[in-house]
Amino acid sequence: MVDAVELVTHAIEYCRARRIRKLLVDVTAVSGFPAPTQVERFLMIEDWVNAAQGMVVVAMVAPAEFIDPRRFGVGVAQETGLNTQVFASEAEAASWLAAQA
Repeated sequence: MVDAVELVTHAIEYCRARRIRKLLVDVTAVSGFPAPTQVERFLMIEDWVNAAQGMVVVAMVAPAEFIDPRRFGVGVAQETGLNTQVFASEAEAASWLAAQA
């Protein structure tokens, strides 16, 4: 999971450095580990908030079993400056991302 989180962090940094305002990340093919714990969600969001620096909006597509029904990570992200949302389908993620200013 650490490698997957790091890849997303680098993608966010890449977008920020090139002034790309929106990023859609699809992690549905990532496997080999269980759904993240709340602590893991907090730590990954912390990395992504720092990478985005308020300049990149991130829509994430993840397996349904990885999405916390309470959207803990999304709440942490939004409270700390990262506009993000997680979806089980790419179509929903793309639609949400397109609607972001």
